Amino acid sequence: MTATTRKAARTGAPALDIDQRSLTLTHVHLYETHLLKLTRSLSERFGNPGVGDEREPCVIDLAAIADSGKWIDFPALVSLLRNYRLEPVGVVHGNDQQKTQARGADLPVFDDQAAAASPATPKAPPASPPEPEPVADPTPEPAPEPAAPNAEAAPAGPVAPMILRHPVRSGTELYAQGQDMVVMNTVGAGARVVADGSIYIHGALKGTAAAGAGNQTEARIFCESFEPEIIAICGTFLDGEQLARHPAWGKRVVVELVDGQLVVHPFD
Repeated sequence: MTATTRKAARTGAPALDIDQRSLTLTHVHLYETHLLKLTRSLSERFGNPGVGDEREPCVIDLAAIADSGKWIDFPALVSLLRNYRLEPVGVVHGNDQQKTQARGADLPVFDDQAAAASPATPKAPPASPPEPEPVADPTPEPAPEPAAPNAEAAPAGPVAPMILRHPVRSGTELYAQGQDMVVMNTVGAGARVVADGSIYIHGALKGTAAAGAGNQTEARIFCESFEPEIIAICGTFLDGEQLARHPAWGKRVVVELVDGQLVVHPFD
């Protein structure tokens, strides 16, 4: 340690300073959560998806849907915005559930009031360094004996799937948190089913199915008749306009994520 360093340590002089300033970011105000509607809105606003690596930083503003209780597929939303050369760096507003979903997708949740406040003045460093804490007795304490196993405690079993026996009608949004989902009927156009695990649809898929919302890359989507508006696994998605001419359209299929791409396999 040099004399200068020792002097700085004694006087408590700061090693750096931070000048907090607000930056103006583009706000993407979300009024809908349906990916197909969002895709159409972005296409109407920007035309075809942008080409190039440079993207404009933005925040996703959830103020308009904070009271709706709508589930948001943040990984798919981030992917969609990046297609139009927007780079989400965080989320503002929204309800607690939406903020939890955003954090689960590695999106910071910003305090909008703090961001709008005037730059803070850095606090002066303390005049002297804090007193050192007393050194603990280096003699280790004996480790406690392991507790006897509880004979009544049973090992946790697999989580049962969410089972839906009735048709999922237009406008309905259902989320199987920490579970697979089994739909014993049809998922209608305009309906949306989401699961952290896989989704099994014993009927026609005419709406949206998003599996792997809990970032389970091995999640799959099964359906008896493949006619979706949108399919998604772990945020990677395709819409019905891209799939309408797919050879598997209208057939019994399984959808899986392979090397970051959605693959649709028809099967008998």
